[in-house]
Amino acid sequence: MWVSNVREADGIVRMDVAFRNSSAATHASPEDLQLVDASKQTSPAIQDVAGCTHWSRTEFSNGAELGPLTICFRPQSTASPLTLRWTPDLGLICCEATLKIR
Repeated sequence: MWVSNVREADGIVRMDVAFRNSSAATHASPEDLQLVDASKQTSPAIQDVAGCTHWSRTEFSNGAELGPLTICFRPQSTASPLTLRWTPDLGLICCEATLKIR
């Protein structure tokens, strides 16, 4: 997962996210992404705001790519730090990746 162009306006945090199958993960899903704010409150990805990509779980493999997609969140607070949490479902095992974005 690659994240770029993080920006905030009117309480909405937007970022461009691209996925490439270079790990055991074989799908990407908006349900697997959360934004964690400075108070450790989590916010799910939203798709009901203009300019935010509407997407659903997408299967890919063998180096396939998805995106970039404009992923949006409506956190309780946009104060730093903000962390993107990705928890892809890998079947019997699960993992978590976090990325401080601001």
